Amino acid sequence: MSNKKLPKYVSKHSNGSYRYKRNVPKKLWPYLGKKTLYRSLGRNYEEMLAKRPIAHREIEEIFRVESMTHPAERARAIISSQLGSRVAEMVDEGGVVIPAEEGPGHYLVYPDDVQDDLEELADKVEHRVPQEVADQIRSGRLEEIPMTLERVFYLYLQGKRDRGKDVRSEKQRIERLARAISQALGAAVYAHKPLGDIRRKDAAKLRDYLLRSMAPNSVLRNMNILKAAVNYVIVEEELGISNVFAKLPVYGAGAGKEDRLPFEPEELREARDAFTSSADALDLFVVLRDTGARLGEVVGLQVQDIKLKTQSLLIRPNGLRGLKTKGSDREVPLSPEALDCLTKRIDGLNDSDPVFAKYSAERGNDRASAMLMRRLRTKIQDKKKTMHSLRHTMKDGLRNTGCPEHLSQAILGHSENSVAANYGKGYALSVMRQAMEKVWHTHQKNKP
Repeated sequence: MSNKKLPKYVSKHSNGSYRYKRNVPKKLWPYLGKKTLYRSLGRNYEEMLAKRPIAHREIEEIFRVESMTHPAERARAIISSQLGSRVAEMVDEGGVVIPAEEGPGHYLVYPDDVQDDLEELADKVEHRVPQEVADQIRSGRLEEIPMTLERVFYLYLQGKRDRGKDVRSEKQRIERLARAISQALGAAVYAHKPLGDIRRKDAAKLRDYLLRSMAPNSVLRNMNILKAAVNYVIVEEELGISNVFAKLPVYGAGAGKEDRLPFEPEELREARDAFTSSADALDLFVVLRDTGARLGEVVGLQVQDIKLKTQSLLIRPNGLRGLKTKGSDREVPLSPEALDCLTKRIDGLNDSDPVFAKYSAERGNDRASAMLMRRLRTKIQDKKKTMHSLRHTMKDGLRNTGCPEHLSQAILGHSENSVAANYGKGYALSVMRQAMEKVWHTHQKNKP
């Protein structure tokens, strides 16, 4: 075991334990109060390999947050914690208004006791914080924090964290997008140019740069992330500027008919064979095929969502996941085969237990998708046919058997149907079942 190569930042002690060691960047020494950060990684090699990525992400996040915290933010935080919110709010305003002794106008000044408190606080912390932080505390004048694209992403993700959202996957997408922005517009523009000085031509330049290496739909997704982040900051920070990334056309993007193709009947039979060696894989395939549901909707099911009496599936927000849109909340009939799969899975489980326990944890949807796609590709190589194609197959099957469009939307949980769904109880299960049975019949004809 001792001959195995250790990953970067990992060392092994003489007692056999492993440790992650990271030198703190010099500019962050005053903020973290230390020059080195450590994390314990356990006493065996396998445990170290499992814990090392977690430790690395944690310390990288510490460095990132500390690097992005402006000296003015640090000064205000110290003032608020030591002198209270009243003084902090006074500092936000730059003092209190004092009318001019003669003529119109006024002055912003601090009462003597507040000025004394600020100066004493600066003296107290001066040896523990950078000089620029102490100077802002002493004067009670906070620098204006420039709103750059780098800061926009920081505040956008921080806002989601504050609302209890898991941002790990989105953070990775934003990191890739940030690199692309730096390459397209320049690192100085990304890190230093005020948001209000970025022009529409800069947005178009970024879009065109992305189009060189990405499909139009991928470019659109990236631009939508950027647009959402900028919108968030404009509203929350009351910037009063327009979003130059809004309504920027990406030609060739959109939900085109050829983006994801449905399966042909014979392909469904071939595809099914790819999943028979795994109960998880086969059950997921059957339920997805016979309901047209999204993978995340099925992977996130709890036992209480399976209604054996009505032979149906409740697709609704629960303790494991939310839903894509309001219109996604629905009850869908189960085919005999899907019902049989799910009945066996939930036998002996509690109502709150996950139906697909292996994929119920964080990022379970991604792991299930990867597992299913690996199997699918052993039989179906067409890149336009994925697991999501099962949803398209159900949609085409409903249309081809004469199902009305609004009923099809209700079955599939399309957002277009969400307004109509707010009135009454929607379609009866018996009406949905009648339409879906025609599609299930075609599946049975192609079953091996």
